[in-house]
Amino acid sequence: MRQRLADIATQVEGELIGDGSCIIESVAPLDEAGKGSISVLINARQSRRLESTGATAVIVSREIDQAPLPIIRVASPEVALVTLLSTYFAGHRPAEDGVHPTARIHPSADVDEEADIGPHVSIGPHTSVDRNVRIGAGVVIGAHCRIGADTWIFANTTLYDRVSLGEGVIIHSGTVIGSDGFGYFEGSGGARKIPQVGGVEIGDEVEIGANTTIDRATMGMTRIGRGTKIDNLVQIGHNVVIGDHVTICAQVGIAGSTVVEAGSVIGGQAGLSDHIQVGAGSRIGGQAGVTKSIPAGSTVSGYPARPHNQARRIEAAVKRLPDLLQQIQTLEARIKALESQK
Repeated sequence: MRQRLADIATQVEGELIGDGSCIIESVAPLDEAGKGSISVLINARQSRRLESTGATAVIVSREIDQAPLPIIRVASPEVALVTLLSTYFAGHRPAEDGVHPTARIHPSADVDEEADIGPHVSIGPHTSVDRNVRIGAGVVIGAHCRIGADTWIFANTTLYDRVSLGEGVIIHSGTVIGSDGFGYFEGSGGARKIPQVGGVEIGDEVEIGANTTIDRATMGMTRIGRGTKIDNLVQIGHNVVIGDHVTICAQVGIAGSTVVEAGSVIGGQAGLSDHIQVGAGSRIGGQAGVTKSIPAGSTVSGYPARPHNQARRIEAAVKRLPDLLQQIQTLEARIKALESQK
């Protein structure tokens, strides 16, 4: 990129304070920025960082009135950052234009002529691939799948049979969607497998991180709602239903037949038991263990998960246990000494 600061201010719909003629050639973090770079300060409470940065200019919130360098004041620094990165940097594309000659597409598959298919991709029978789809190298897509328009699938992803992806979905490398759910019952000779014959439905504008696994339903569908964002290394069990615009951080595990309603946020490494319901707009802290259903709007943490304020009090009490134990031992010794004097 090479742009005048004044032009960038126009692009991000901000108010420029300072010299708008300076030239910006890169976007960089505050701590790493140098001459010709523009940075973004997300948190106005960290305004002291403006005094030490080497950036030529910084985008800030409207809470900041002045700084020792040119600034662009905006309503939302996050939105401005997205605008900058989207304007000046091309995203990583899963595949180049066209269909690579090493791709293997079943004759009964319906692949739009505007789809881009990378090397060594395999697309199974009766699968449809809509317009502007990009599929990276080594992706395997089974039979009776649907890939919605403008979806990107990065290298070495696997979609088993009967997986449906909506429009504008992004799936990162190494993800497996539609593998068998963990369904067994105890028979005379040990665990016996329950056939997993359902599928997976993923809504529009869902993003799924690298090496995540989403199991197919035993019967029916495992469902991921529109706009949901799933981090890396997440496990979603069979027949789970995730609502719209849910955020799931890394290393979360959700056991089978659990329902997570719209707008909920699940912190990293949290675990959710099977057959429970998480109410809409709930917040689950990192490493929490949710063993029972929680109502809408809940904020829980700890193991077993409980209301966050209660969990904090318990954690604080646990830290005091060694001192409390010492006090009890001291009191016991005093009582014994008093009783021996009788």
